[in-house]
Amino acid sequence: MDELLEDVKIYLHITWDDEDNAINNLILESKQYLNEKLGTVIDYNEDLVALGLLKDYCRYVRNYSKEYFEKNFLNEILNLQLKYSTVEGEDWCLKNKS
Repeated sequence: MDELLEDVKIYLHITWDDEDNAINNLILESKQYLNEKLGTVIDYNEDLVALGLLKDYCRYVRNYSKEYFEKNFLNEILNLQLKYSTVEGEDWCLKNKS
């Protein structure tokens, strides 16, 4: 989580440590929101597009604009949903191949 915390703090231009607990909670909320939207658990250290979306969600929540996030990032959310539904579908097909 430390690497993710540092990524989000850099993105939000936060250089102090006083808010680390609040930022960690924000990251947890963001991960849960995006994982539910995408229908899978994302490795945000591996998927840089998903990481960017997570940082944007943190920015929107921090700026009290959460209600605008989904509308403004709908294309990115849909693209990631398609990516992960395809990957999981391929995994399912490989596991259940007759």
